[in-house]
Amino acid sequence: MVRPKLGMAVLGVLALVSAACGSRLPDDTLKALDARNANTAAPVADANGTTDATTATDASGVDTGSPSGDSSSGPSTGGGTATTVKAASSCGTGGATAPGVTATEIKVASIVTDSGPLPGATEGSYRGAASYFAKVNAEGGVCGRKITLLKGDDGLDPAKGRAEFLRLEPKVLGIVSNFSVADSGYIDLIKSTGVPYASLTVDPAGADLKNVFPKNRRDVLSTAPFVWLKQQHPAVKRAAILYADIGGVGANVPGFEKAIQRAGFELVRPTEAVRVTDPDYTGIIRNLQSANVEFLYLFAFEVNMHVRFVRNMKQQGYNPPIKAANIAFNTRFSELLGKDGDGWENHQTFLPFLDPAEKARSKPLADFIDWNNRRYPGGQLDLFPVDGWGYAAYFVDALRIAGGNLTRKTLLDAFAKVPKFDFGGINAATNPATGQGDRCFVMAKHVGGIWRREHPASGGYECNLGEIYKFK
Repeated sequence: MVRPKLGMAVLGVLALVSAACGSRLPDDTLKALDARNANTAAPVADANGTTDATTATDASGVDTGSPSGDSSSGPSTGGGTATTVKAASSCGTGGATAPGVTATEIKVASIVTDSGPLPGATEGSYRGAASYFAKVNAEGGVCGRKITLLKGDDGLDPAKGRAEFLRLEPKVLGIVSNFSVADSGYIDLIKSTGVPYASLTVDPAGADLKNVFPKNRRDVLSTAPFVWLKQQHPAVKRAAILYADIGGVGANVPGFEKAIQRAGFELVRPTEAVRVTDPDYTGIIRNLQSANVEFLYLFAFEVNMHVRFVRNMKQQGYNPPIKAANIAFNTRFSELLGKDGDGWENHQTFLPFLDPAEKARSKPLADFIDWNNRRYPGGQLDLFPVDGWGYAAYFVDALRIAGGNLTRKTLLDAFAKVPKFDFGGINAATNPATGQGDRCFVMAKHVGGIWRREHPASGGYECNLGEIYKFK
């Protein structure tokens, strides 16, 4: 049975970054910003950097050779089959059919948070999208058109995000792989322009807009990962949750409290907000020890914060039987902690690409790793490049359905016709028209200084545990 699902890693990220947006800008402020920007918008650059911009980088497929490494090694053994979508209509002769569209090119834009108080916070989403489009361009593009990706940066400022949207939107067919923490500054513009928007909106006000796809359920939660942890540690009962004290993060915690309790654990301490900038967490750790907390769950802990916490735990000799988190799965965690990070577990809905063995299990995942490493050698791999790659794959599926007569309307019509949203074969699938999916997850564990697949050990996803329930 297909049930509604929300990827809990995505929910954690939304919680982490959404608070930084603040409340939506009032109408009079929006009007003033629009008037100010009407004649002074920043210069726009294409993704080749051939015009006059300073932020865009090349995503137009200049690299046309094969990605480094053997992307065809090994069969896909479940959870690694990409959606294949063929054009539903003839490509025809194409032409300049819409904003950003010519006979040979499709321009799209991605606004991320790359500067300001959280530098580089979501920039990986842009890198993931640029890598996917480079792959598609190397394969000939879509109906003979290459895809060019323009980059915007909201600087964690809703006013700057609004200016970036006004700068980019008139020049592109659509917005894709946007991960703008400050998108509250232009949610009204997404609606009023009707621009095809293939991205997750951080501001929940954008979730139900008609031109925003794929649809996403934000009111349900799966108990499955916690049920699995309970099965592995049946004697463990005493649990505690800590979360990053950033504005609205706490509003997302109650669902996780209920999921942990429904899995059979007892919360023995009040859920506690932890300041991101604290240099030392020794006091909190001693309180956990005093309460004999056996299952510690860290919610939305930014990686540097998590690293400091782990180091303080080691200093205090605190090593509970279960140490779990929802956004620890990234290269930085391993680089900073090495084997000191061993024992931590992270649940997710995407394939555990940091496990060296995973690449051989899935051709789509091998493509994700190879193209990201080729275009951005040494770039951090975490859930943000996954997000960018995934929405770009969905966007390309819709382009192929729309065919050669490409307009904003035909693209929006195609959005709802894409059969599944599976991030190009590297994530558990949902229905893009409804946001419904299943309870599928993967558990990764840090072993020997790196992240490895823990469950299911043979590949794919665990989809048969726990329950889905509505927590809002």
